[in-house]
Amino acid sequence: MRFGMNISMTLIGQATVVIDIDGLVFMTDPWWGSFEFLRAVPLPINPETISPIHYMLVSHNHIDHWCNRAIELAKARNCKVIGSPNAIKRAQKKGVKKIHALTPGESIDCSGVKVSAVPAFHPFAKDAIGFIIQKGTVTIYFSGDTLYNEFLHKALTPYSVTIAMIQIACSTYPLIGKDGMDMQAATSFVDEVKPHIVIPIHYQVKGKYVTKQDLENWSVRTKKIILENGVKTNVLL
Repeated sequence: MRFGMNISMTLIGQATVVIDIDGLVFMTDPWWGSFEFLRAVPLPINPETISPIHYMLVSHNHIDHWCNRAIELAKARNCKVIGSPNAIKRAQKKGVKKIHALTPGESIDCSGVKVSAVPAFHPFAKDAIGFIIQKGTVTIYFSGDTLYNEFLHKALTPYSVTIAMIQIACSTYPLIGKDGMDMQAATSFVDEVKPHIVIPIHYQVKGKYVTKQDLENWSVRTKKIILENGVKTNVLL
């Protein structure tokens, strides 16, 4: 299936991905320079050398999704930060001028690309969101950090998801249980949401690491693209 536009993605690490949609560049959940000891896979490049970055999308205000170095980069580059209320509040306190908080159901136009917030269900980040990124007939879903449940499924029902970038590793806590999607939940997501393409994210920190072999063995009923760290990959033409 051809969609008449060029979309490439570069995995920087964990949930930090550079998405290029016909030259408009988004960076998701930017994290580097702090708590690096948590990484199971080293950074392939210095994210501060990436240019341009037009928009940063921040799903929630946790250490492996939003860092001070990224905030400083946003301020220096004057790029717009779009994210959950707490993530935006933090950016504002540190002097970022171009900011926009989203809650589920809200949208913003980003130079012809529509970015909408959908619910995310994280027991330790009540304001967490996921993102729907739309241009033309293409719809990208970015999960951030979320459980998969009937409420998320219902929230995504209005969308025909072309590409799903979904979490596949999480932590488990006594009494609380899982704090997001693991591979089993991600498989259920694919079975029920039925994206054209699935791209696994959020699996590269200690305690939440998925090996390349396990990624390759992950069986899903759709096209699977495994991004290689630091390598620009054309995901849609």
